[in-house]
Amino acid sequence: MGIRYTGPYAQQVDEHEGHAARKLADGTVSVEWTEETSSLQGFVGACSCGWRGDGEHPATEAGREAAEAQWNTEHLGPLIEAARATWDSWPEELVGLARYVRDRVQAQDAAEALRVLDQMVADVDYRRRTVTLLAAQQEPPA
Repeated sequence: MGIRYTGPYAQQVDEHEGHAARKLADGTVSVEWTEETSSLQGFVGACSCGWRGDGEHPATEAGREAAEAQWNTEHLGPLIEAARATWDSWPEELVGLARYVRDRVQAQDAAEALRVLDQMVADVDYRRRTVTLLAAQQEPPA
């Protein structure tokens, strides 16, 4: 079982599960625990998407934690930052989609207009959930 991010941008990074993969003496890297992986040489930060961290961490509990931290810092962190950056262009994208819907309605292409409107509603719903989670993080504990 790996590390799953459950924060505000989880929907955008849900294909990424972090692991302290086991590196064996022959150079093989595996996230599975088997009899063969019980004699590991060290740990490597890894992700379910195929990302592998550079370097190797010792075959200790501290090494496992360091490999997981490497995944978090070097891989997950940039993914979250990229998700945050989507807010920059979102207003213009939404306006562009609204204009496209207007054009489709005027062209009497209601099916396409509805398809894009549904896409817009889903995006707004996602962004609302994101902001709700961000607001919950900002609330001071009672």
